[in-house]
Amino acid sequence: MNRVWRIEQLRTGFCLQLLIDPARLDLKLPREARPLRADAINNLDPVLRTVISNQPEFAGWSPSSVCLYYIGSVDVGSSRVSERDPKKAPMIGIWSLAAADVEGGARKDVVLRLFTNTGRLERAGQVNGLDLREIRGSVRDIPNEEDHNAPPLGIRYQFKLGKTTVIWDGSLVSDSTRTSATVSNEWRADSQRRGRLTARLVLTPEWTKPMIGSLRVEGKDAFAEAIKASPIRFVGPAVMGGGGELAFGR
Repeated sequence: MNRVWRIEQLRTGFCLQLLIDPARLDLKLPREARPLRADAINNLDPVLRTVISNQPEFAGWSPSSVCLYYIGSVDVGSSRVSERDPKKAPMIGIWSLAAADVEGGARKDVVLRLFTNTGRLERAGQVNGLDLREIRGSVRDIPNEEDHNAPPLGIRYQFKLGKTTVIWDGSLVSDSTRTSATVSNEWRADSQRRGRLTARLVLTPEWTKPMIGSLRVEGKDAFAEAIKASPIRFVGPAVMGGGGELAFGR
């Protein structure tokens, strides 16, 4: 991978965990990838394992996640993409599906959508052959309607992917905990400009913190139907601090 974007100051990142029926997924997967059943994954997230233990009819469905990472700055070559206002921080989003390589059987998740909230990153991706799509999104405080002088009740994260709008009204709870865990996503993608690319996002957050809140999904396309059909829609925990990189190339 010969192209690297440096990421500094992870403001916050979190994932929505789902179970998806691949047979009902109206999206084309790479020929070399096959979806993984939840009950075939040894290190399955404990939340998802509890679901398939209590509801075995979903054991054949595949884990999927929608992750949002809000970043202080991204260095793209000699340019820096950043915003002083934390509510307008650059975001990189990934919708992925647990999958394996057809030939070797190694775990190789499929990224169904890679998206951002800024046209500057989308244009940088286009120049370098990375299919990174700009979407509409916002981050804002949720005011206390009963007491306007009180602190916000939480934060509303909202984004529109295709014809689907996702709204997460969340808040952080309890104290932050130091973490040494690495957040990593690696995938392959077809590029019209440069052919087959391999990409990898690696983050090394400093802190983690539980989240509580409510999720709303509006829309009727494949993305909305996948979320609505999932027996679990678990968000969190949040990760903060640290940095990382997005590397990609042939």
